Amino acid sequence: MRGNKGMFKMRGLIASVVACVLLLPAAGRAADHLSIMTDWSAYGAHGPLFLAQQKGWFKEADLDVEIKDGKGSTTTAQLLGSGAIDVGFIQLAVMAAAIDKGMAITSVSCFVRAGDNGVMVPVDSPIKEPKDLIGKRIAYPLGGGSAAMMEAFFGIAKLSKSDMNLVGVDSSALASTYVSGNVDAAITTVAYLAPMIGDKRPSRALPYSAIGLRVPSFGLAVRKEDITARATMLAKLVPILNKAWVYTVDGHVAEAVDAIVAGRPGEKLDRKVMTEQLEGYLKLLDTPATAGHPMGWQAASDWDDAAKSLASSGMIKTAQPAAVYFTNQFMP
Repeated sequence: MRGNKGMFKMRGLIASVVACVLLLPAAGRAADHLSIMTDWSAYGAHGPLFLAQQKGWFKEADLDVEIKDGKGSTTTAQLLGSGAIDVGFIQLAVMAAAIDKGMAITSVSCFVRAGDNGVMVPVDSPIKEPKDLIGKRIAYPLGGGSAAMMEAFFGIAKLSKSDMNLVGVDSSALASTYVSGNVDAAITTVAYLAPMIGDKRPSRALPYSAIGLRVPSFGLAVRKEDITARATMLAKLVPILNKAWVYTVDGHVAEAVDAIVAGRPGEKLDRKVMTEQLEGYLKLLDTPATAGHPMGWQAASDWDDAAKSLASSGMIKTAQPAAVYFTNQFMP
């Protein structure tokens, strides 16, 4: 009997401890840690991400978020697929290419849904259309989404890389290389580069979309297994970042830019450039198919068109069903 009494007491004690743990406020429990890697070092498009962290929205949802700087969307996608990071803020065309190679990742939100890639040329350049790039020196960022999309652009434009003199540079050197005048054009995300070079080498863009290459751009990518395995975490994260983009659109660009500066205090960041970058991306949030839907929501028709474009250009071998590339599961 004494043994049974002791056992009952122990069970009661365990039950009490478990109950106390469950009743602890969120602040008293360990938050869910996750790492988000961006495409590059901090610039305007990252404003809403840093804003959510600065305002404490992650912490309020019991999320311990670490924001890591990337070295190009391609590299970030590779690290995501390997399990080295939890979430990638990347160009989703790069994600589609990674999926084509067998990587089990997908997107859970897309912010820059209208696409943003193109070729920057000086305003007085004789380059008016893709065929005019033949024989020209063209700078492009190594390892970035723009470089991956460049292949698709050339494919649709019926150009071969051998037709041009391509100059690969680190993303941090793209603006200076272009401004130097040593190249005739630059492959880039237009909203990223234009504010950096506008007052040094006035330029205009040849958007990829002008020749029919329309692909959703920046969004959140995760491993497919985490759609189920970390559903609770994603159900918190995705709405927070969607809210951060909506908040930024609603007249809080300056606050988002300040959040970047606060989040990267050791870097020499230009507020004016980042403001213009972010404002440029805010013009690319919707397509006709996504208009009227929540921030981050993706349209199957957009992905069907994108997959066909990427397949016809040779960037991917097979256009798969839209559901392979995204889920709206975590939308409000």
